[in-house]
Amino acid sequence: MAEIVMLFVDDKKGERFTMELLQITTMKQAQDYLYETPKFTVKSTPEMTKRFYEYLGKPGAEKKIIHVAGTNGKGSVCTYLRNILTAHGKRTAMFTSPHLLTMRERFIVDGLMISEDDFLEVFQKVAKALEGIRTQKEMEAYHPSFFEYLFFMAMLWFEKKKAECIILETGLGGRLDATNVVENPALCIITKIGFDHMQYLGNTLEEIASEKAGIIKKNVPLIFNDFDKNITSILQKKAKSMNCETYSVGTAQIKNVKNHEKYIDFSFDCSYYKNVCLSELQIKIPTVAIYQMINASQAILASAVFLQEDWMAFKACNALATTTWPGRMEELKPNLFVDGAHNEDGIEAFIETLKANQIENAILIFGVSADKDYEKMQKRLATELVWNQIIVVALQNERTAQTKQLRQQFERYTDVSVTEAGNVKDVLLSLYRNRNDKKIFVVGSLYLVGEVKELFVEDLL
Repeated sequence: MAEIVMLFVDDKKGERFTMELLQITTMKQAQDYLYETPKFTVKSTPEMTKRFYEYLGKPGAEKKIIHVAGTNGKGSVCTYLRNILTAHGKRTAMFTSPHLLTMRERFIVDGLMISEDDFLEVFQKVAKALEGIRTQKEMEAYHPSFFEYLFFMAMLWFEKKKAECIILETGLGGRLDATNVVENPALCIITKIGFDHMQYLGNTLEEIASEKAGIIKKNVPLIFNDFDKNITSILQKKAKSMNCETYSVGTAQIKNVKNHEKYIDFSFDCSYYKNVCLSELQIKIPTVAIYQMINASQAILASAVFLQEDWMAFKACNALATTTWPGRMEELKPNLFVDGAHNEDGIEAFIETLKANQIENAILIFGVSADKDYEKMQKRLATELVWNQIIVVALQNERTAQTKQLRQQFERYTDVSVTEAGNVKDVLLSLYRNRNDKKIFVVGSLYLVGEVKELFVEDLL
């Protein structure tokens, strides 16, 4: 007989719900359960999240943890840094979000995803701990959110795999993020800060920066992007109050940029940093996305601060030369690119890349979640680039923005033909049946990127 865990969860209206959690026996059942989690739980307080983490035994807390927050570039910085540390012989784990095809992508050790068996094992460990802690006063209505549950699973798995270093990417913010239960990281990184998730983080860049700065810990070095003087001031002020050494990366340090068809060469000037033995480095990254130069440079600097005397320039640069990050200006097929630019800053970076590579008269396929500020994104795409055709598509989930509204918004800013489609699958199959030399860019949401990549898994493209 299957074990039953009874969950009693209050929603925001104070209603009581009873839910039966049968003993999960497959990864698919575990994933289905996690996807349903937001429908029966509300956001936990930081105190409850911390209490449950401690109940689990604080897995991973004794490892060397690198905590990464920011609006754009987090995943890329994490991946660049992971590969650099691996190249130095460090057993490195990484927890990132979101995923494109499978939840397993969020859990990486030594470059490999978690197995289905291990995924199920750590899922069940969290479920068992949840059953136990709910007998405690003030935790009887507790249930982790979707992101929190995955974070706990990740830390349990990293502990099992005996990782030396753990790279943790925050979810939405920083101060209230589940990952912020980690009290003694070895290094903190804050990538570029922009407008996204304002309903949770604030309506100004300064408010958002303050939330992201919540990951800064006492005496822990901070690596950050120096793009906005107000944001820099906030981060430096917080770092000073915490007695943190700070290291910044700005565009002035990126020099001698050469764009090639499949990669970018540039030099990163970081010779002035004290206690970090760097000089002007010659770097090559296998992407045409110019915004990745900053992300790669931030990872280089972070690795040097983290590894100190063990850091070797040639190992770091060689690691970058072979690192790619799925869904960011990724060429899936000749002339077919996907870029999960899902906010205005992401769109700005995408536009800069196309301008730098002198790309015009391409085909744009655009789909986005309804909760994004997509009108500003569309205006920039329509007015700053020249398109041959624009096609708006619906995402295959309930969060999608309506194609009629997307089409009407584009038509306000461009005379180029704008058409609607129910899904990206039909659009791409049609375009490839009538193959031409036009470049195709699928942009606007990582959900959309995942749908396109799924076509390759199904061998349809």
